[in-house]
Order: sequence, then C-alpha cells, then structure tokens
Amino acid sequence: MRTATALGLVIALAACGGTPAAQTPGAQQAKTVTIAVSSDEGTLTPFTNESGYPGDNLVKLVFDTLLIQKGDKAEPLLATALETTDNKVFRLPLRTGVTWQDGKPFTAADAVFSVEFFKKNMSGDSSIDVRSVESVTADGDTLTITLDSPDPEFPMRVLTDLSMLPKHLWESVTKVNEAGVDKAVGTGPFKLTGYEKERGYTFTANSGYFGGKPKVDTIKVNVIPQETTQFAALRTGEVSLSVRNVPPQQSNALKQQPNLAIAEGTEFASTMLQFNTTRAPFDKAEVRRAIAKAIDVQDLVKTALLGQGTVGDPGFVHPQAPVKGAPQPPVFDVAAAKSELDALGAKPGPDGVRVLDGKPMSYELLVQSTSTDRLRSAELIRDMLKNVGVAVKISSLDPDSLDAKVWPEYDVKKGRNYDLTMWGWSAPIMQTSSDIVRLFASDPEDGTLNIGGFENAAVDKTIAELKATTTMEERAVATGKLQKQVAEQMPFVTLYYRNGAYAYRKDTYSGWVWQNGLGILHKGSFVG
Repeated sequence: MRTATALGLVIALAACGGTPAAQTPGAQQAKTVTIAVSSDEGTLTPFTNESGYPGDNLVKLVFDTLLIQKGDKAEPLLATALETTDNKVFRLPLRTGVTWQDGKPFTAADAVFSVEFFKKNMSGDSSIDVRSVESVTADGDTLTITLDSPDPEFPMRVLTDLSMLPKHLWESVTKVNEAGVDKAVGTGPFKLTGYEKERGYTFTANSGYFGGKPKVDTIKVNVIPQETTQFAALRTGEVSLSVRNVPPQQSNALKQQPNLAIAEGTEFASTMLQFNTTRAPFDKAEVRRAIAKAIDVQDLVKTALLGQGTVGDPGFVHPQAPVKGAPQPPVFDVAAAKSELDALGAKPGPDGVRVLDGKPMSYELLVQSTSTDRLRSAELIRDMLKNVGVAVKISSLDPDSLDAKVWPEYDVKKGRNYDLTMWGWSAPIMQTSSDIVRLFASDPEDGTLNIGGFENAAVDKTIAELKATTTMEERAVATGKLQKQVAEQMPFVTLYYRNGAYAYRKDTYSGWVWQNGLGILHKGSFVG
C-alpha cells in the first residue's frame, strides 16, 4: 500500500506519470498554455505559496523532490532508488549531472542542506514535518536519512513533498516567509521567469531538464478570482485550463462547448462543517453529534453537487483513499437530533430557537465567497438546522478574510475566531495517516492542521500508538481505530468529497495526466 511496507525495500527508477486525462484527440504539445488560478500564490518558493492547491502544485513545477508520487506509490526523481531494511534508515543514491536552473550543479551537499533547512524552518501553508529526522549525511552521491524511530510512511509523506533547495541561494535566508522570486530556483522542468503580484506568473521550459524537454514551452498563470470569469475565459480561449473544480451546474454546458474537454477522476479533497471546539457549546461532543445528525449529507451531494461527489464518511477518510479504514455508519437522523438536544436541556425559545445553558443556539457560519458548492451547501445546512431549532447566519467572506479568522497566519497556535465554518482540505492530506493525524492532535506542534482546537485524551493516545507503529500493517490498524474515534467525537462533520473535474481547451493542449491527490496540474502533465 505504501513504498516502505516490506523490509529490504529497493525502489527502482521509474518515470513520472498517471492516467491520461481524456481520450479525446487534441494538441499534445504547445507553445503556450495559460492557466487560471483564483488568487495570488506569493513568490512560489516552498515557504511562500499561499495554498496547498494550486500553490504547491505550481511550486513543484520549479522545484524537484527526491521521490515523486505515482499512483499511490513513491517513485525516484532526484534520487535513483530508495533502500531501507527497517523503515528507520533510508539510503538514497542521487542522480548525477543534474544542474540548478542557474547552471550550478546539484550535489549531495544541497540535499543535506535542504533536509536540515526544512527541519529548522517549519513555516507556511505547506510546511513539512521533518522533526523525526535524527540525522542526514552524504557519502559521495548517496544520501542517508536516519529517523528517531521507524516510519513506514516517511517516503510518501516527506520525500515526495520536500523540495530540494540550492544551498548557495538559501543558506543566507533567515526569514523564509519573505523569500523572494530570486530564491525560486530549482532543478524542475520549468523556470519562474515572471511574477506580477495579484496578476500572475510566467514559467519557461527548462530545456536542460534531466527528465526530458517539457511538452510546453511557456506556462502563463493568470489570477482570475471569480469562478464565472474563469470559465468565460475558457470559452473564449483566453485561458487553457481552470484550476477550479467545475461546478456540476456548469459541467454539461462546458462539455458541449467546441474545443473544450473536462478531465475527471477520483479526488480525496474534503468539504466539512468545521466546529470551533474551543467555544461553547461546540466544546461538547454531545452537541456536535446532535448537530451532525440533523444534516443530510446525501441531500447535499444530490442538491449542491448534482450527484457529482461522494458522501462524507463520519471518520473523515475517503472510501477510496490509500489509508481508509472500515467505513463508519452514517449519522443522519433528525428525530435523534431533536431528542438529543432535548436531553441536553436545549429547549425551544419563543422564536423556535433552542436555548442551551441560558444562550440561544444561534451561530455564525463563515463561507468562502468564491465557492459555489460551499455557499449552496451552507444554505441547505442552515435550513436543516432550523428544523431542529438551531439558527445559523451565513457570512460570506473572501478567502483571505476567512483564513484570518479560522487559521490566522496558517498557525493553529494563534487561535481562531469563529463559531462554524465551511472548510476543506486538499487531497494530499489523505495520502498518509501521518498527515491525517495533524487534524486531530491536541499538541499544536503535532496538530498543525487542528483549526478547530480539538482536544481528546483518547484520540491523542491513539495518535501516539499510530506514530509508534513500524509497519504499514500495524499503522492501518491504528488508523482504523482513529477514524472510529473521530466519528464518535465529531470535531467536524465531513459532508462530502467532490468529484475531480477540470475544464481545459483541448485545441491548445490536451496532454493532461490525472493523478489522484493532485488532479492534472503537476509535472507528469508536462514531461514524459
């Protein structure tokens, strides 16, 4: 199930790839491809992108990693193999003859520096937890990474994500969150050659890329905040790809448009109703469960997504994700929701809104203004909760304003200021159980994605058990136990997982390759 399951593991060199995004004929090479994104992604270094998707996807066009995700496995990239006998000590022979985009050679010293630098600088939306690295050394062209304890998910969790940094450019950087575009220099297939803040980027093919000449000469990235404007630009040919998931309401119309196609596949990105568990009454699991039972997630998929999605599992994990456990039973039961609220002493007031502990059960629900399905889902949830005596006021905010309340500066230690929010995590969160635990661990050093401030001693104990496992088989058991506890504690309601659907112009470029967890915006769509 993962690269480091068996002892004596050796991964042979393999090319990056996946499933072709579409069977329709079209251009397999292009001079210029223009991509529409919804917001500025900073200076596109591994520490300054603003989002996991599409920000980190763009970063990885410039920067390479030691391994690369292919399907649900980790394959060599800057390393030529991965060897381990105990899932604690990993040996990685490195490619020779690779150069940075400024012409200087990539060396084992750069690899050692990169791992140590990330360990000292866990910062930003896409921070990587490398605290388990006990030492990193180089012997000639072979890198050895030793962990403080065995971790069978380390190759997928860290080595496919940790970008290699040129030591000669980064050793003088002291404030990683302020790194400029001059530091956006990697070994990847594209060079970042232009950046206009709030407007977009220009990438130019790296003709000397070790993985082969890219199939596209120039990638232009335009910042277009509004969903409707992005799809209008697709229709006119102003852009070649929108990174926004196509709303089900627009899917058929776009498919009928000449020269347009939609790449579709399984995605693990989640949409949740997130509770602020540090604020009453959401600090009580009984209240959270009662509210969850009032929400018909099947109706959300049917109405908000027009059936183009998968109903959320109460244990959070997508039923097809690599780390899925046993599916947890659905919780929707309006009668039970009412009964449980009654049992809590939440009696309806004169206006029909229940009163709990002397306070009306009336709450603000924050929603990202640029997300059509989340706005519609919020409206449906508001009506569902009204049926059980809970009032919801929807507040639509731009993405930055919402993040500032829910996840200020991408640091859970800085607190939170909300009652409820529509939220979601991008697909890579479900690639490893080590990533999933970041949503639930009470220690902010471990629960770096615990935006609800959730705390539970039993869950923390299971997380500790999970981290102590040395094989994937043991880890799968612990992961299943954790998912059952999540379903019981309900720190958030997992509503659904949207199907992946990305519209592009096949007359401009149709070489897109689908990769679960990444969609079609990744190296494999441009190289190979």
